[in-house]
Amino acid sequence: MPDDCILTSLSLPEVWVLDQKELENRFEVTVMYRRVGVECPRCGQATSKVHDKRKQSKQDRAIRDKPVYLYLFKRRFRCLWCGKVFSEPDEVFGIRRRSSQRFREHLGREALHQTIRRVAKEEGVGEGLVRRCVTEEVSKNLVWDGTSETPEFIGVDEFSVKKGHIYNTVVCDIKGKKVMAVLEGKGKRNLEEYLGRLKEPERVKAVAIDMSNPFRDAVRKSLPDAKIVADKFHVIRHFNQVLEKTRSSDQGKGLKAGRRRELFKNRFTLLKAEERLTDEEKKRLTPIFWDYPEVRNAWQIKENLRRCYKAETKKEAELELTELEDRINRSPFKRFKILQSTIREWRESILNYCDYPITNGFVEGKNNRIKTIKRMAYGYRNISNFGLRIMAANYQDKEAISH
Repeated sequence: MPDDCILTSLSLPEVWVLDQKELENRFEVTVMYRRVGVECPRCGQATSKVHDKRKQSKQDRAIRDKPVYLYLFKRRFRCLWCGKVFSEPDEVFGIRRRSSQRFREHLGREALHQTIRRVAKEEGVGEGLVRRCVTEEVSKNLVWDGTSETPEFIGVDEFSVKKGHIYNTVVCDIKGKKVMAVLEGKGKRNLEEYLGRLKEPERVKAVAIDMSNPFRDAVRKSLPDAKIVADKFHVIRHFNQVLEKTRSSDQGKGLKAGRRRELFKNRFTLLKAEERLTDEEKKRLTPIFWDYPEVRNAWQIKENLRRCYKAETKKEAELELTELEDRINRSPFKRFKILQSTIREWRESILNYCDYPITNGFVEGKNNRIKTIKRMAYGYRNISNFGLRIMAANYQDKEAISH
């Protein structure tokens, strides 16, 4: 051995190093398991009789940026009691594997943070191996597998796999902050089947959804005892959209250009909560409300809805919602009639927020994470792999918090 080298531990106490050498582009290490004897799988008797041994090449984690190849003398033993010939256990690499278990785990973890192609290129392996390692790593670490305890509060939302063409559904444990499942499509059938497989469906107290009829129908059928909560932010956004359409429509009407510009410049001020408005902002809105009565009416309807969500009791919220409906009925503007049908159809789900103040805020955050995952991989052709990668974010987030 050259006198300018140092020895590096393999950190594999199960094997005995017989020989090692460092080449220009890799390390080559010859090893053999330390065990002397093994137990016969047929009769259970111990034997140390070696029948033969064969040299196998295995890849291990790199050392000093050089790949490591382990040449394992894999032995076969003969049982002296029953005569059976069998291979010794291979806990470091696994049955019929050409790489070490820790190397595959390393590939799987690295591919969760960067593209599969990049990991394969850096580690000098095929992309197929990296994909299999990702699947193994995710499957091994899944936090929620359908046999876990059913959560009390569930959030359901959709996300686009290919914008405008393909949508999937994500189901989350709101309280536990975990993704429970990624379902193909955004319709009723798959969600209904999944919720029907929950271990303890009676434990679910409430489900938060956006204003989607298929989601509502699926929850009603599979979880009849659970309350459906219309997501607060989706409801308020729906009312804000009507306000914004009203402002945009009135902006082109017959007032002078300077007055129209004021309406445009204060478009975001109109969407702010009333209690968050400064004195200066209130002062700017006063002439706008005087010149544009339809905008004023839309703004008052939006604030009426917000008071429903701030009510301390469900009875107070019902009164506020009734007052909101009366205001819409009295309004001479036809644009607001669509809000009336929305309230009528989702009234119970809106009021359920008073009993269970949950939202899909966590689910929406996961949707943003999903978009990042999709961009990082330049899209996914295999929906199953995409779902596994999304589920992997559960324990990635858990590891980040623990550190």
